[in-house]
Amino acid sequence: MDKTYKDLFDYINTLEIIDTHEHLPSNEEDRDKDIDVLKEYLAHYFNRDLISAGLKMEDYNKIIKEKLPILEKWKLVEPYWEMSRYTGYGRSLDLAVEGIYGIEKIDGSSIEELNSKFLQSLKPGHFKKVLKDKCKIKTSLLNVNVFSKEYDLETERSIYCDKDFFSPVYVVNNLIFPQTFDQVAMVEEESGIRITSFTRWLEVAEVLIDKAYELGAVALKNQLAYIRTLKFDRVSRSQAEDEFNQIFKTKHFPEWYVAPVIAGKAFQDYMFHYILDIANKKNLVVQIHTGIQEGSGNILSNSNPELLSNLFLEYPDVDFDIFHISYPYQNELTVLAKNYPNVYIDMCWAHIVAPSASVNSLIEWIDTVPLNKISAFGGDYLFIDGVYGHQYLARVNVAKALSVKVLEGLFDIDKAKEIARMLFHDNPLKIFKLEGN
Repeated sequence: MDKTYKDLFDYINTLEIIDTHEHLPSNEEDRDKDIDVLKEYLAHYFNRDLISAGLKMEDYNKIIKEKLPILEKWKLVEPYWEMSRYTGYGRSLDLAVEGIYGIEKIDGSSIEELNSKFLQSLKPGHFKKVLKDKCKIKTSLLNVNVFSKEYDLETERSIYCDKDFFSPVYVVNNLIFPQTFDQVAMVEEESGIRITSFTRWLEVAEVLIDKAYELGAVALKNQLAYIRTLKFDRVSRSQAEDEFNQIFKTKHFPEWYVAPVIAGKAFQDYMFHYILDIANKKNLVVQIHTGIQEGSGNILSNSNPELLSNLFLEYPDVDFDIFHISYPYQNELTVLAKNYPNVYIDMCWAHIVAPSASVNSLIEWIDTVPLNKISAFGGDYLFIDGVYGHQYLARVNVAKALSVKVLEGLFDIDKAKEIARMLFHDNPLKIFKLEGN
């Protein structure tokens, strides 16, 4: 096992890879400079483990919002960090600081040195160092979250990203489920179309997706499993239009009051079907968040990928890239990917959510699912250093899974290396049609 694993890992560690999903700043100069290492590292993922372990929200807010000496911040988190160090999130950060800064692990003896080296990384060139030189990432599919029209549309949206590092993905959430008039104003600004009717809203969807496509978007993304069920029923246009008209019932609220946008489920369902029809015409891949939701608390059953089965059937020419191995619904995803030619498994986020489940799932998929249906890595981080730790753990996990199959005698080590290249590079290259990019 040890020699087989080592030979495979050494080979996998040389591979140039394609990263199927990131939330990084779309340009390096947009990176937050008013920051320290704990504020950046605890903005995403590992903070949830610390809170789960008992870190009080008031102490967490001190770390994120207050200017305190780094050692003082460390003392607030140290007991919970030690309880959480061996989760995938914790391991990813230790791997990152060792690989990027030469520091063995994050603890009280290293935090000040780490912070000093981290602050030096805020100079230009860190993206290249991490993404290209250390991670060997050919391109990362980028999804920048936009929640307000306050964003500078020319620099912050995914479609305006630095193409040396990223391939853009266009997020369709606001077209399906607008929740504030700021979001309505944002799509008006992006499209140049005033929303006066349901017909205009449909026109906006066409214009914005076409614009994203022309600017190089390689996929559309739906991440609405955070706030609603993934069951998108087929409904009539008249039902959708009736619910769309409800939006204007709060338009008269005064400007100092946050007026909610009431967009019912029938409207949402219709819009996603409408967008899938556009994706079908443009041959765009559709990425969908399934499984575990980031944050503390949610309705997990909303994100079961089985809820999408009607869409897989009704849009057979649309390729669906199903995120996060649908953990903890990876068994359901196994069968969906086996049964539907247009369903693909994406391991983005999974290696740090549940490392052992990722290894065991890949072992099962090799037995169950055609090899061309799986993409091995997507960092899914808001901050750059996390990507290094995650890709390292992904390479470890794939080497572990493939070494099991070699030792079983299913294939030899040369075939295992060929499969590893497929999972990390060739499959996402073909799925997202990146050959010409």
